[in-house]
Amino acid sequence: MAREIWVAGYPSFVGGADTELDHMIDLWRAHDVAVHLVPTCPPDPAMKQLCDDRGCRTHDYRDDIFRDKLVISFCNGELLKRLPQIARAGRPRTVLWANCMTWNFDDELQAHEQGLIDLYLFQSDYQRRMLLPKLEERGAVRVLEGYRPYFNLESRSQRLNFRSAPPEEYFGVGRVSRDDPQKFAAETWMTFAKVSAPRPIKVFMLGFGEQAQKKCGSVPPCNWLDWMYWTPGAIPVHEFFQKIHVLIHRTGGSRENWPRIVLEAWASGVPVIVDNDYGVAEMVRDGETGFCVSSSDEASFRASQLAFDEPLRQRIAQNAYQALVDDHANPSRSLAAFQALLEPRG
Repeated sequence: MAREIWVAGYPSFVGGADTELDHMIDLWRAHDVAVHLVPTCPPDPAMKQLCDDRGCRTHDYRDDIFRDKLVISFCNGELLKRLPQIARAGRPRTVLWANCMTWNFDDELQAHEQGLIDLYLFQSDYQRRMLLPKLEERGAVRVLEGYRPYFNLESRSQRLNFRSAPPEEYFGVGRVSRDDPQKFAAETWMTFAKVSAPRPIKVFMLGFGEQAQKKCGSVPPCNWLDWMYWTPGAIPVHEFFQKIHVLIHRTGGSRENWPRIVLEAWASGVPVIVDNDYGVAEMVRDGETGFCVSSSDEASFRASQLAFDEPLRQRIAQNAYQALVDDHANPSRSLAAFQALLEPRG
């Protein structure tokens, strides 16, 4: 039997679980693992072409398509809903489930209680602590130990490039997330407004759509900010990172697990400022690969510090890039957890 893995769901250009999957596909294909993709909604044609180019096979869903297969899903709610009928039609050999949030889904708990999920993937220790208790109330939990999401620095879908040039005409401060009010702190605008710099400040936000604007306001409550925002997907993420010099990733209730945006910022040479809590705080070494802050005022202060101290900004950017190379873009480390599962059975 060939080394192969079946995916319930499909990658996309939108950050998060879909790009985690996209980079994992790069990893598997680079190591001669056959990848079969089964979308639960119509895939983006451009992404399908990229998957075709990598040698993946895309299949139409049917209930028995995963019979006796090694199946993985990254936070795909449709798989959870369909697992009972999938099991009746032809039970998979192994089902791997990655819940990329820090709370349990009802369908996830029900599937676990019915014994339909074989292995769980956790990106952070914080997430593991948050999810395990309710799962264990419903049955024993098996974990794919050693799982580390892969980051491909040469990803064709994102085209991120490290930028080391210092600010010239302006100092750019930014924020990017999906249009979810829990992703944005209510004081987002004022966090930016309190940043000081030795040159004009410009604020850029990507993914700042209707829901986020309802929480934060569609315009800043002050008249001195120079700002621009885009709704989700309006520009490619690599174009966004070329405009900013620091990323402030303060959230408003989402309890960030393992945000890919941190890794994307590092790959682009952009230092990050994140919450000093949740899974995201495990990613950043405070003062070395970014800053972990406990308030929006502290985030404004750290951004100002980076604006006035270019050697510090450069040092943190370089440290973060090296951490990305060593810890997150390490194919051997990311593949190791899957090796035993991928070995052909006798």
